[in-house]
Amino acid sequence: MRFRLPRLGRRLLPIVCTLSALGLSGPAAADAPHIFWASDPVKPGQTVQVSGMGLAAVEKVEVARLIDHAEDSTSSRPEPEQAEVLAKSDRSLSFILPKHFAPGVFSVTLRSEDTTSSFQLNAPDIYWAQGDRGPAATPGGWLRLSGRNMAVTDRAVAKLTGEDAKEIRLNVADPDIWSASFPIPDEAPAGSYRVHLWNGAGDASAWRDVGTIEIEPGPQTERPVMELFSNQPDSADHDDTARINAAMGALHKRGGGTLLLHYGIYRLTGTLEIPEGVVLKGESNDLVTLIWKDTETPPGALIEGVRDFSVEDMTINAFRHFDIIKGGFDPLSGKASGRNVAVRRVIVRASSFLGRMTDEDAARRLQAMRGHRQSGVVGLLLGGSNIVVEDCDILSSMRPFLLMGPKGARLTGNTFRTGRRGWYSISGPDGVLFENNRIIGTDLQASGGGINTLEGYVSARNVLIRNNRFETMYGNDREAMTSDGPGGYYSGPLAAVLDRSVRIDPAGPGVLKDRNWEGAGLFVVKGQGLGLVARIVKKAGDVLDLDRDISGLAENGSIVSILPMQENYLIVGNHFEDVGQIQIYGAGYKHVFADNTALRSTGFGATSLYYKHLQPNFYIQFLSNEVTGPAFQHAARIDIAGRQFKDNDTLLAFGTVIRENRLRAAATIRVDGRSATAPAIRNVLIEQNEITRTDIGIDIGQGVDELTLRDNVMSDVRIPVRQPIRKPDQMVGGP
Repeated sequence: MRFRLPRLGRRLLPIVCTLSALGLSGPAAADAPHIFWASDPVKPGQTVQVSGMGLAAVEKVEVARLIDHAEDSTSSRPEPEQAEVLAKSDRSLSFILPKHFAPGVFSVTLRSEDTTSSFQLNAPDIYWAQGDRGPAATPGGWLRLSGRNMAVTDRAVAKLTGEDAKEIRLNVADPDIWSASFPIPDEAPAGSYRVHLWNGAGDASAWRDVGTIEIEPGPQTERPVMELFSNQPDSADHDDTARINAAMGALHKRGGGTLLLHYGIYRLTGTLEIPEGVVLKGESNDLVTLIWKDTETPPGALIEGVRDFSVEDMTINAFRHFDIIKGGFDPLSGKASGRNVAVRRVIVRASSFLGRMTDEDAARRLQAMRGHRQSGVVGLLLGGSNIVVEDCDILSSMRPFLLMGPKGARLTGNTFRTGRRGWYSISGPDGVLFENNRIIGTDLQASGGGINTLEGYVSARNVLIRNNRFETMYGNDREAMTSDGPGGYYSGPLAAVLDRSVRIDPAGPGVLKDRNWEGAGLFVVKGQGLGLVARIVKKAGDVLDLDRDISGLAENGSIVSILPMQENYLIVGNHFEDVGQIQIYGAGYKHVFADNTALRSTGFGATSLYYKHLQPNFYIQFLSNEVTGPAFQHAARIDIAGRQFKDNDTLLAFGTVIRENRLRAAATIRVDGRSATAPAIRNVLIEQNEITRTDIGIDIGQGVDELTLRDNVMSDVRIPVRQPIRKPDQMVGGP
């Protein structure tokens, strides 16, 4: 059918473009279709993208809305209705969820000649669980469940089953589709619990297993308090370092407690070393100020502890400095193995550039800080389990914070001010809640930051970045939020596929081959099993044990990329202003960007490429974001880039959804795989977006296979859709 561009202001009707991706097709599965992923959350009247195997054989798609009853799976369900199929291939299928259905959880059945396969839409997909004590929770605390479709109504319930089979039912505090909190009763017994979630919609079949959570006894409430007073009158010659350290040491010998600093100025020259079990606390951050003496050789950290300590209610002032507060690192190995580190209501004002100085003086001071830590000195350098940073205001000469290996971390209500050549970093996380913070560039060389596998980490996963403000970032690449992690372990064919393991060709290792492989991601990028993802749990020679059975799905000869895993990022409800890109750069799996706003930014994006290794991204969704105004030098974009590279014929990006976004002015949606002969991007849905006041609405480059455009609305757009010339027999559907 002829492809026609719609007139300005007209709704774009369904267009499904299918190109033959060389080397990507394979024989349809002889048994029932296998489902790897289906796009949700999804509303009635919207398109569902499915990836898997054997989908070309599907003859009919039937959908039924489940009744909303958590304990009922026996009542007769409504008769399923046939859904309209937009397109299908062996590896992907697109259909429309019937418009007249009410929102809820849906059962989908794929029927072929002799077999059926079923799955659910809008049921919970739990990325991770986190408690008020990081990986654990306490009586009177809370349990947070994060992922997709967590609590769609206020009827959502989390059910905890103890080892004695007794149940505790937790009602949701507030409905939240991405991350829902469930208060734990004060009387909940300590112990290990199995957790299941019902999100408030669907029947008993819509419960999902979350895993286990430990409820630990609450914190000890009666602990000794030691009081310390400032020297009066204040003098720059005072040095309170020794007496504060001695007081904290005495508390530690008594089993821990709080050192309360009364109002005034405390003068210091060395490191305050906080022992295990000790809280260093001021009366309030406007009454207690710690001032470090200016010196050419400042201590490596002004305040340092390893585990079970906190710093609260004080202001810290420093001139020339290295790291300000450091916690959670083993003193011998340097590994982030600590736990229970908290920084609350602390103000940091640290600048190595105070006073009049020449350009040469400023350069020497910057070089000294980079000599201490090449990536830049840090306001908060924290690692390990159960990190809490609340209601702080942090300004350092370079970087505001660096989290290393955080597990069950929570940063809320803070202001982070980035200094010269500074950037924030969350490296190697597994469970981070980063909410209601403000990150501001306070130097024109200040950049943004992001989530990564730098510092030698094999994975970065399970991060919620929600309701934050990112402002004024003009340094380096200006990336307000980016993923990062160059290199990989292996790229090439599978030599054998067993039950829960595979064997690789010893000739294909990548630049990270000599590092730890446990936790790395395996992406099938060509051949049977395309779109399949697994994690490495053990390596023994050329044999890799996996976290799931992929036998019968992938096969000998399937091409895979094994690399540091980055999965399950939820970037939700943030505001970005005067910044660069908000993006996935390199590997990514099941990330979501939703309900964000961006003003004078480069926009949102996902880039798959060769980054010292083949780095694909699968199943990335951009939902209900708003982009207004151009970037610093060009129009803003929602940009899906597959940077196909020389001699490569595998896919780089698979299963991308761009839905219900609003592009208000000088902004466009762009998808580009850069190659007409070896498509890099496949299975893209662009649906129900509003695009106004720009030159090009949707810009499609080369190398994009299986593209669906549907129900997009444009006004004051000079070219609604621009894409390469395609042969008539490559087009399916259209107005």
